[in-house]
Amino acid sequence: MAPTSGFNGQVNRLPDSPEAYGAMITRAKAAPGQSRPTDLMCKRTRVRFNGRWARVTSLQLHAAMTNRGTMVDFLSDALPYISQAATLVIAAAAVLFSHRASKEVGQRELTTKMWEKRTDTYTEILRATQDLDPTRRPTPEGFATQSDDAPPEGVQLLARDLESEEWKEFTARVDSFASDEARYLFYLWLATLSGWSWLIMKCVIHYGRDPVKYNEANGELQRTYKATHSVCVELTAQIRAELAFKQRNVRKVSVKGPDKYFGAVTDVEFTRGKQTDLEPIHSSRLSTLRRSAETS
Repeated sequence: MAPTSGFNGQVNRLPDSPEAYGAMITRAKAAPGQSRPTDLMCKRTRVRFNGRWARVTSLQLHAAMTNRGTMVDFLSDALPYISQAATLVIAAAAVLFSHRASKEVGQRELTTKMWEKRTDTYTEILRATQDLDPTRRPTPEGFATQSDDAPPEGVQLLARDLESEEWKEFTARVDSFASDEARYLFYLWLATLSGWSWLIMKCVIHYGRDPVKYNEANGELQRTYKATHSVCVELTAQIRAELAFKQRNVRKVSVKGPDKYFGAVTDVEFTRGKQTDLEPIHSSRLSTLRRSAETS
């Protein structure tokens, strides 16, 4: 009679060792008469994770390791897609940064060109205030003498022709590149020159004919010299502040002028406060003085 044994011809393979995943396992021996497969399926194993002991069966351990392998496979399959998505995000960020950088460079170049043109315009303004300084022009008596011997085209009141194409181009640059504050003061200064021209003409008309009216017109003329100078000082201070990148506001202004001569200013007073209305004053101008005090 053949001997009997517990081997039935089948081999039950144990699952992968859980110790490879950081577990400490303590397994009890099989009881007498109990097969090893039955022990693995029914006996609970003590597993230590993170300092704690827990009792699990071999089937539970096998399921946990199977899930872990599934997660690893999922991450392995998803990794190329994650890499592609990250590459697209980095490329989009690089394009956005490049576009913004190029836009900033363009704005800086435009600002630099505008600032250069403004600087040149301010230099021309300061040069004009020197050339057209009324104190460098003849007195009423001098103009009256010159008008007697003047040519048919008359005597030029100012040192520069304010009706020339060159002057019109210059004022166009002032309108284009000067700040609102500098532009306002520039045209206010031109308005005081108009007032000065108007009063010079009055003085020449009354010179040697009506001493009372002449003295009255000459008194107004002296105030115009003061007004022109004060506006010129304010304009120069404004330009110097802007060229030094300093914030400056125009002081509050009150002006007076002849009623019948549009836009001319004969008296200017700057007071404390801020000038809010910066709309330029456009005034009429006398350009020449002819015989018998005829003007054009």
